[in-house]
Amino acid sequence: MNLDDELRVLGRSAVVPPVDEGLTAAVLSRVAGIPVRRRLRDRWRAFVAGFLVLIAGAALTPPVRATVAEWLNIGGVQARPVGTGPTSAPPAPGVNGQLSLEEAERIAGFKPALPQTLGSPKGVEASKGFVAISWRSGIRLEQFRAEVSPLYLKKYYDSLEYVQDINGYWFKTPHELVLEDEHGVEQRVRVAGPTLVWVSNGVTFRLEGAPDKAGAVELARGTS
Repeated sequence: MNLDDELRVLGRSAVVPPVDEGLTAAVLSRVAGIPVRRRLRDRWRAFVAGFLVLIAGAALTPPVRATVAEWLNIGGVQARPVGTGPTSAPPAPGVNGQLSLEEAERIAGFKPALPQTLGSPKGVEASKGFVAISWRSGIRLEQFRAEVSPLYLKKYYDSLEYVQDINGYWFKTPHELVLEDEHGVEQRVRVAGPTLVWVSNGVTFRLEGAPDKAGAVELARGTS
């Protein structure tokens, strides 16, 4: 793998938290002191420094942030910005399956985590590496291994909100929910409403149907 390929791989896997102006200034100051040489080691340092500048600037300039977000991966979810998107979304669909949590664990290959305040779920479905659960309150929680295929894509058209408490992202506006298989073929699933996405212990969580961001984050904190 050459240097360009290595940087592309690094970029695709990066999750970009907010960065303040102080960090940007510090990075620029550090880069200014690096001499320009032709040796491969120095080229690598220069490329990495440039990459850090890009990350720092992403949080400060919205157009640049959108470009960086094109390769933002949040566990098994990939976020891709688009020019325009839906302005409304139906309620999160309920889960019709009636599996027990023990059956879901056996099928999925991992133990499902539940928000402690929601009580018993209304519906539970599972497949290999994937569990979907819903409650009468309209909350839908999906959880899956990061390497599950097909991959979830979220085609959003508004900026994402980074949630530091849970190291996750809040998709605050309606957006296209798409599945992409290992060959890159996309299949539109539906329009999703505001959704919180985070990763814990190698499992990706999608929580949809919460009344607002604060409510979604509170449920995420209590999920175990």
